Amino acid sequence: MALPKLNDTPKYSMTIPSTRQEIRFRPFLVKEEKVMLIALESDDQKQQLNSIVDTLSACIETDIDYDILTTFDVEYMFNQLRAKSVGETAKVSMKCTNEECKADNEVVINVDAMNVKMPDIDNVIELDNNISIEMAFPSYKNVMHSATEKMSESEQMFSVLKNCLRAVITEDERIDLKNESPKEVESFIESMNSGQFGKVRHFIEQMPQMKHPVEFTCKMCGKEHKEVLEGIQNFF
Repeated sequence: MALPKLNDTPKYSMTIPSTRQEIRFRPFLVKEEKVMLIALESDDQKQQLNSIVDTLSACIETDIDYDILTTFDVEYMFNQLRAKSVGETAKVSMKCTNEECKADNEVVINVDAMNVKMPDIDNVIELDNNISIEMAFPSYKNVMHSATEKMSESEQMFSVLKNCLRAVITEDERIDLKNESPKEVESFIESMNSGQFGKVRHFIEQMPQMKHPVEFTCKMCGKEHKEVLEGIQNFF
């Protein structure tokens, strides 16, 4: 006799922050949660990051290009998925900042209310009177690669930055950098002066993050706190 099927799972919608594409998804099931728990227990950052994308891929029913998803796309999408899978609230541990206390406090936050605010910025940066560059925020895939490889902090920054350049624009043409060799792109970046390079870094530093303000009173010493949670690690 065949076992009955459990959970005719409901379907939900969300919008990818960077592309504004509306997608359909289902909550994750025990089989996906098991993979994430194994990854968490491994203390392997690459395995943990891969498990998040694998879970999104398993639960999203709309065709999307996972290679272009940004870090804030993945953070937002995973939190929306988590909210519909295990509950719209999450308990996080917040440490008291009082040096004489430092007690851990359990705080309940509304995960479903967390959002990403896209900045109103121009993605074309003028380097001089003749040359501009077209930028894009770094993909989650690229950041994941940089974070898990044995690179110095400076090497990681250059790796991410190199993958943020989409095109070089001159008076006569638009040069798509995906058609150029990595060595040529690197040489182009290295030819910038400090002011031009600062403009590029400033663009990257404006990349949106999923943030959530948290207020709590320490259970041990009574100190009031106003903190901001950032990143996916608080809810993984």
